[in-house]
Amino acid sequence: IPKMISIKEFNPFDENKEKDTTSKDIDKGTNINTTNINLSEYNENITITKGGEYTLTGEFKYTVLIDSNEKVTLYLDNVNINSSQTSAIANRGNSELVINIKEGTTNILKDNGSSEFDGCIFSKESLTIDGKGILKVYGKQDDGEGIATKDANITINGGEIYIESNDDGINIGGDNGGIIEINNGNITIKANGDGIDSNGSLVINGGNIYTIGSSKGGDAGIDTDKDFKINGGTVIALGSDMLQLPDKTSKQKYISFNLKNKLKEKDKITLKKGKETLIEFEAKDDFKTIIISDSKITNGTYDLYVNNEKTEHNYEVK
Repeated sequence: IPKMISIKEFNPFDENKEKDTTSKDIDKGTNINTTNINLSEYNENITITKGGEYTLTGEFKYTVLIDSNEKVTLYLDNVNINSSQTSAIANRGNSELVINIKEGTTNILKDNGSSEFDGCIFSKESLTIDGKGILKVYGKQDDGEGIATKDANITINGGEIYIESNDDGINIGGDNGGIIEINNGNITIKANGDGIDSNGSLVINGGNIYTIGSSKGGDAGIDTDKDFKINGGTVIALGSDMLQLPDKTSKQKYISFNLKNKLKEKDKITLKKGKETLIEFEAKDDFKTIIISDSKITNGTYDLYVNNEKTEHNYEVK
């Protein structure tokens, strides 16, 4: 089956694309010198300028800015950020940003407005997300992503991560493109663009990933410009009318369907091999394309059921 590449070339970092707020317009606010930061104590943006480890807690209506030449690690400890102007967390420095979601915590990040930092979590340089807590990300800017970099790598090693976005859920933009690498974690994405979109590559080595792109058309659960490999984990990727298949060099098998008619939000989808149920889920939006990958998929014929009714759609894995 030929690999279908998206013709949509959305680039949120296009210099010709006007934004209401540019990086120079974003006030740095208070420079932070303490490593334990109670965001509730601040009434303006805060800026971290030195490398090191910082713990964030509390509620905040502004932006956490990182402007450091050294690696910064943020530990999220029951944080609730609802920024009115730009990203909830924006790394505009020249070094890596690591976000660790502390176990036993629930963290909520929301952004608004229209800015150059148009991911709710944005990083100019490489971004790593890890931990065992819950992270809910709402990318509400105009054409906003949930988690985004300009063209640097994004690595996810853990966490219970839920993303809603006005455009792509997880995005690497730019002309060079980086690598989105998912090694672990439970990730759910409901996007009004592509669920996961990389101008570079995507490698999934583990974790549980459910991603659904916009039902309006022109979007996919997964869209990359370069390599797309699934080597492990459980992946469910749903889209409207685009279907990009994993590379043949992937270490894990997959099943795909390009349906004649859209399935509806809240439809119950079941994948069976004979009488054995392998995957079962409820649709979070309308969709027409499906990719499913799991270590349980072996050679044989698989049937698609909708609301417990067997459909005409089947897929043979060789």
